[in-house]
Amino acid sequence: MNVRAVMLLLAAAFTLGACGEREPVRIGFLGGLTGRAADLGESGRNGVQIAVDEINAAGGIHGRPVELIVRDDGQDATTAIAAANELIAGRVQGIVGPMTSAMADVVVPMADREGFVLVSPSVTARKFFAIDDHLFLVMSSTREEALLSAEYHYRESGVRHVVVFHDTTNRSYTESFLAEFSGAFQQLGGAVTPLAFASAPDMDIGKLVRAALAKRPDAVLLIANSVDAARFAQKIREVNLAVVLFAAQWATTDRLVELGGKAVEGMFLHNYFGRDSTSPDLTRLRTAYIQRFRREPGFAGVAAYDATRALLGALARRNGNETLRQALLTKGPFPGAEAPFSFDRFGDSSRVPRITVVRDGQFVTVR
Repeated sequence: MNVRAVMLLLAAAFTLGACGEREPVRIGFLGGLTGRAADLGESGRNGVQIAVDEINAAGGIHGRPVELIVRDDGQDATTAIAAANELIAGRVQGIVGPMTSAMADVVVPMADREGFVLVSPSVTARKFFAIDDHLFLVMSSTREEALLSAEYHYRESGVRHVVVFHDTTNRSYTESFLAEFSGAFQQLGGAVTPLAFASAPDMDIGKLVRAALAKRPDAVLLIANSVDAARFAQKIREVNLAVVLFAAQWATTDRLVELGGKAVEGMFLHNYFGRDSTSPDLTRLRTAYIQRFRREPGFAGVAAYDATRALLGALARRNGNETLRQALLTKGPFPGAEAPFSFDRFGDSSRVPRITVVRDGQFVTVR
């Protein structure tokens, strides 16, 4: 081949490369998409996808499209480590996730070793806050939610003795909430009786409920996923219609209402965003989410959307050799569905906790 032919081929290759798409900016999602708590992971993934679609519609990051790579952690330690390794090997810039504190227990040490950023929409166990690591937290800790719950139900519901069911398969979260709630409720003058269970399809909920109600509580607190919370509520209401039912935020999904039906009417729950908010961004997100997925985004979908906007915002705003971690710490505030938010020096954020109640199949904010 002569020199002229070689030059023509090189020119053609350069032209095709220049006209082709630019290398995408890859981000990962890590959450439980199978198993009993899959609704949390699905909502998170959907919220991330909407945020990615929005930024791509606006031209991407400096003209580069964003590509989302999704991995299921299966709510299992071994699966989560393998999934995180796959995302890192896939050259993602950062990961939105994990979605539960149990998976943060196994993934965060790995992320710290690798110097890799995780932005979690829904990890709230107190142990992960105020630590100088690579985990960024979009929600407030269990402390704020549990303190509000203890105060509200002692003063407003007149509750004095609470039996607490807490799921040991997500121990970091459930025991964190239990400890914060118990300390606050007992300080007010109330009594708390904890009952542990391990979530499983074949667990004898009837036996657990009989043991709980035999202690004659005023209320039952469920620190459980939405599926288990619905099943507990149904069994409790078969025996006792008067006992107050309330649950931690983990259960506050549409799946609870779908499965629980009449048994969850009047149940109190918690939320870190207002379903009745008139924020234009939240209204737009809810409209897009419902049109695409035929359901409300829930707290996990909203928080994952916010986490993704923060991650992508930091990627767009960072300077020169600045790391993603540095950009997340210094380039806020980032746009949120309800309001802009920033991370403190530990990578923690905060939100206002709310009390909601199920009325006519809807979550209604009461405080």
